[in-house]
Amino acid sequence: MLRTLLALMLLSFGCLGSQNPLQARIDALSEGEVLTLSAAEYVGPLVIDKAIAIVGEPGTIIDAGGKGSAVTIKAAGVSLQGLEIRNWGGDLYEHDSGVRLLPGADDVRLLQLELSGPGFGIHGEQLKRPEVEYCHISGDDRRYLLDRGDGIFLKYVEAPELHHNQIASVRDGIYLENVDASRVSHNQFSRQQYGIHYMYTRNDSAWNNSAKWLQGGYALMSSKGITLEHNQVSAAIDFGILLNVTQQSEVHHNRVATIHNPKGDPAIASEGKGLFIYGAADNRISHNHFSDSDTGISVALGGEGNSLWRNNIENNQTQVRYVGSKSQEWSLLGQGNYWSSYQGWDLDGDGIGDTPYLPNDALDRLFWLYPEARWLMDSPVVLLLRWLQRQLALAEDIGVRDSFPLLQPIDITPKQEMKTNSQQSDEETHYAQY
Repeated sequence: MLRTLLALMLLSFGCLGSQNPLQARIDALSEGEVLTLSAAEYVGPLVIDKAIAIVGEPGTIIDAGGKGSAVTIKAAGVSLQGLEIRNWGGDLYEHDSGVRLLPGADDVRLLQLELSGPGFGIHGEQLKRPEVEYCHISGDDRRYLLDRGDGIFLKYVEAPELHHNQIASVRDGIYLENVDASRVSHNQFSRQQYGIHYMYTRNDSAWNNSAKWLQGGYALMSSKGITLEHNQVSAAIDFGILLNVTQQSEVHHNRVATIHNPKGDPAIASEGKGLFIYGAADNRISHNHFSDSDTGISVALGGEGNSLWRNNIENNQTQVRYVGSKSQEWSLLGQGNYWSSYQGWDLDGDGIGDTPYLPNDALDRLFWLYPEARWLMDSPVVLLLRWLQRQLALAEDIGVRDSFPLLQPIDITPKQEMKTNSQQSDEETHYAQY
């Protein structure tokens, strides 16, 4: 009997001794309390199941030991601030994350976190109103691109606020699936697949984000009601902005430059595209700048039915690529786009070309359909045929046409302030008047 009691006591002491000291401090807190951590390295993983705040002094590190998620949040109203979280697991099927938000973890605030690990930076599903601000998130660039986790992954989430974050070396910077009313601004993305990736989302807005050195900038896929404005992307490979089966969205005042695929082949549409419209309709695209790319704007697979006006399309190897058989008018209320390749005139001095601009003619479409004949494109006979076609308006009534080409570029001024809801509503009303 005595021997049994001693064994139970030793087992009890062993369990206490093996308990994570920081987890014990968290478990001892009451709802609403704040735990301030002094600079030190703490051992994870940690689980938070009550509404508390954890604030780290500079130099506070949480190390997950290379497996699982570093911090798992099960409760609403939790706040983390000023922590360096690192070395969590890389199992994407298990959703290994720096911070993992479980269903129902509403109103979580993640501020000024330094996150570094191979899995997801932040992963959340089935929750409301998370805030992620002023965080640095970096993945493992030794992994193949698609084997990395996303910087921020949110699925079935309402009204997330994601601002002023720096995200690098991940799969997608911010991945949103079945999300409503997200607001994403002032983030920086680099060395990843896409900066922001929307899938089946509704009524989102993104502004003043910057993306560089990645596969694609902003991918809007199977979504509705997105406002993408005042964003920048450069040095991407596949596209700057992608509209894929996306509807009723506003794309304006964005700057897209130097989208180039060194291995791309226009014959199979794999070249770099400033704007790629693929099966998308009823979108309004204005006041954007598309320049210095393989193709400025590419339209494919029923991508007609969008309004494009007052954009700058400058110095692209191919300004527009459209192989469809319908007529596309790219102007609105007497305002077209600025084309650096337009060679018409303006005799009445109203700033609008007197002859329409046809970025693609029947010869372009012929060479796209039969790429083996591309070597003829710059021959003297073809150049003469192009000139005659444009001067005498011999083109068929198909393809892209800008009836009111602008003679001067549009001024696209970057917008730096954080918008309030009322400002956003005012701007949406303004653009609805065009």
